[in-house]
Amino acid sequence: MPNVKNRDQIVMIPKNAQSLPKAAKKVWLIEDAISFLVLLIIVVAINIFLKFDWHSTLLSWINGLFGVALAMTLGYVMLIPYRYRFYKYLLHQNAVSIYKGFFLRRTKTIPLNRIQNVDTSQGPILKIFHLQNVVIVTAAHEFKIETINEDVAQYLRDQLIMAARQAREVAIDD
Repeated sequence: MPNVKNRDQIVMIPKNAQSLPKAAKKVWLIEDAISFLVLLIIVVAINIFLKFDWHSTLLSWINGLFGVALAMTLGYVMLIPYRYRFYKYLLHQNAVSIYKGFFLRRTKTIPLNRIQNVDTSQGPILKIFHLQNVVIVTAAHEFKIETINEDVAQYLRDQLIMAARQAREVAIDD
C-alpha cells in the first residue's frame, strides 16, 4: 500500500530515494541545445541544397518536420525541472528502483540477483560536470541511472556488484 501523506496526496516515491545533483539540469539543457543545433544545421543545409525553393513539397515537409522537432525540443527544455524533480533512485536490500515522473509515473525495479553487469559511462558533457551514468544490465534489459556524481556513481556501482554477488550466492544456496 502506498504511503499516504494526507487524504489528497499519494506519494509513490519513497522519501529516502536519492535525487540527482542539480548539475543534471544543466547537462540536459546542453544536450537538448546540441540536438537542436545539429537539427538546425541539417535543415539549413537541406534548404541551401534545394535553393530555398519554397514551392517544393519536399522542402515544405522538411521544414514542417523541423517545426515539430523544434516544438518537441522546446517541450523537453520546459520539462527539465519536472524531469529533475521526479527522477530518483533507491538501493533496497534485494533490488534497486528507478523512479521517473509524476503524471506519467514509471518505476523500474531490478532484483539484485538478476543483475549481470554494472557499468559507468561518461561522455564529454558529463565529464565537464564530473557526472556519470550508471548502466545496470540484466539478461533481458539495460537500465540507466543518469547524471549522478562520479564518486556516487563509483560507490553505487561497487555496491550493486557486491549486492548482486551476494544475492546470487543466497539464491544458489537455497
